Amino acid sequence: MRFYIIRSLAILFLLVGYASANVFGQETVLGILEDNPGHYLGEANDRTVRVVFKKTGGDWEAFRSECGNQDCLKTIAADFPDHMTWTIGFDGKMLGTVATRAQEKFEWYSSIGQENIASNGPVPTIGQRLEEFGGWAGRPVYRPLVANSLPYFKDPESWKRTEPSAAVLGLLRGQFRNKFPQVTNCDNPDENRAKPWSYRDEDIKIFRAYSARSGWLVVSLHLDENRCDGPWEGPADPFSTQWFALSPNREVSFLDQGMWLVDAGDYDNDGKSELVFTIGRYDRGGYEIFYDDFKKHASFEYSYH
Repeated sequence: MRFYIIRSLAILFLLVGYASANVFGQETVLGILEDNPGHYLGEANDRTVRVVFKKTGGDWEAFRSECGNQDCLKTIAADFPDHMTWTIGFDGKMLGTVATRAQEKFEWYSSIGQENIASNGPVPTIGQRLEEFGGWAGRPVYRPLVANSLPYFKDPESWKRTEPSAAVLGLLRGQFRNKFPQVTNCDNPDENRAKPWSYRDEDIKIFRAYSARSGWLVVSLHLDENRCDGPWEGPADPFSTQWFALSPNREVSFLDQGMWLVDAGDYDNDGKSELVFTIGRYDRGGYEIFYDDFKKHASFEYSYH
């Protein structure tokens, strides 16, 4: 009798441990370890992990990220896992682990998907708080870091910062002009009257560029500078970062605008790296993941108001 009791308890502990490690079973779930400014004056920053993507079959899918009203904020939390244990990585290296628990409801549209940190150990951190990591709000925060429900963080394609050659830059500037054949700008913010602007090649600036061992490049370009008083009106903003992917065969594809690279890693352990970007557009935040040689992507996007 004692043997069967011990055996039953052992099986129970295994099942509980399996469930507590990852309520989504062996499905790969990605989150982002974030540093969040306080919503009210004088309120301190807090750290959370936002659940953003899951691997279903051969594709990455985004968790639900949009709510149109307060009632939705009270119920959408049920779409996210109750608790998770995460591996935090950066630049192909493991930084540590954290455990999280889901919130019962979300107070803000911009907090959808965020889970509270439940572990007691140190929270992995890179560098200092900077405004450039603050997205649309632009307040100083720590750099966001990719969190994985499984211990996958290596970057087999070795994505690194680079400087494009003159030939590559000329090719990308041509693609930029194809996307923005006509642009308006102002003489100064005080006058604030937009009129056609014949921008020069040297007005098309590089924001960031990264290359992979495989020969792929991703490069962001933008126009410098917007002299109008206010954000660009329209679906595409030439003064925002415009990201292009360049294949080893020099084939160019447009990725998206208004974002920057968080990290690259083989998050599903298939031998190829995925790229995760954070979104920083007018009143918009979120994340995008690109994979399968940039033929596929998924987007988790939310509004601040």
